[in-house]
Amino acid sequence: MVPAWKIKRELNRIKDQILHLPQTLSSLPGRMRESQKRADYLRDFDKLTRRSQGTQPLADRVAIFLLYQPKGITRSALATCDWLRAQGYAPFLVLNCAIADEDRALLLENCWSLLERPNFGYDFGGYQDAIRLLNRDGITPEKLIVMNDSVWMPMRPGLLEQLEANFADADICGLLQDEKVIHDTKGGHASAFSHLESYFYLIRRSAWQHPEFQAFWHNYKMTDYKPKTIKNGEIRFSRAMAAAGLKLTALSRREVFLQEIQKKDDAFLRNTLKYAAYADADIIRRAKHIAALDAAHPEWREKVLDHIRRAVNRKRFNASFPYANEQIFGTHFLKKSSEPIWSAMRSAYLRALNEGMVSAPPPAIADEILALQTKDQPPKAPALTKLARRGAANTL
Repeated sequence: MVPAWKIKRELNRIKDQILHLPQTLSSLPGRMRESQKRADYLRDFDKLTRRSQGTQPLADRVAIFLLYQPKGITRSALATCDWLRAQGYAPFLVLNCAIADEDRALLLENCWSLLERPNFGYDFGGYQDAIRLLNRDGITPEKLIVMNDSVWMPMRPGLLEQLEANFADADICGLLQDEKVIHDTKGGHASAFSHLESYFYLIRRSAWQHPEFQAFWHNYKMTDYKPKTIKNGEIRFSRAMAAAGLKLTALSRREVFLQEIQKKDDAFLRNTLKYAAYADADIIRRAKHIAALDAAHPEWREKVLDHIRRAVNRKRFNASFPYANEQIFGTHFLKKSSEPIWSAMRSAYLRALNEGMVSAPPPAIADEILALQTKDQPPKAPALTKLARRGAANTL
């Protein structure tokens, strides 16, 4: 007999395919023309893009930092540039949008090189162009950071020192390793398929000089079809590098999160639930049921841990449980995504921050988190909120 979980999984897969069918069909004409679009883009690359020399010197460490900020460059982006330079990295900024002249001048003061390009291929398209230009320039970085502005980071100082100390033998290091769950029964279990999330890579020279690394970026076919960017860019990059024998690792993983949270006491679990974030109706219903349980009941702990397992097998652990993520891994980055789970996460994070349960971020980031949650534009003025001022002691 076919297990019920497998039937449910297949029904959900068919449901997802049906829901995405309109997008798949509407994107078909564009996808059919993309091969020619890529050829035209590469042929006219120097005409379609603009590269400018920044005022900062080149270093043996380079950071490709991709920005998509059509409404103006934010203070947090400049703070990230400051952090990169303080860590010995020459920022190579890649803009996937048009900007005002005053913003361009501001960025040039904060970078070694600036590439302005059309938003073709999303972040992986910009990464590919920057890596191509580094190769054209004959530059072989000792270390290369590749990152984008879909996250706020660093939320606290010491991130790179932590990566260097804990993962010195890794060829490529990320911030979060996404592990696919085979099924969501009692806790589920991770599959062998995983990848590093693409908003941050720390790449050592051993990886840069590897033939398979260079081959991947030379042969990658940038696309405006988001599912292909994820499949052939983010996911395939990690798997190709692992298959080539390079060592990949990440600061945080679901499996480690679940292992660590089982070691925590009941008070920790209560705080984990207090500052939780959910977006799926069934998980929300389960959370309400868990909240109504008597904490003195002998099965309370087991039921809470089971609820946490189920939640993080559906959504990212750092999204669902920001307090626990802070205590286990440290909050080094925060997603800007407008998806409901990430909006709920930011609200839970701000509650924990207001109550002193998580470390305060730099003021520029605190302002922007608050502004996003209240639907305001990220502030560019120097005025700080009370919440941000409270965290001023923890600035970069």
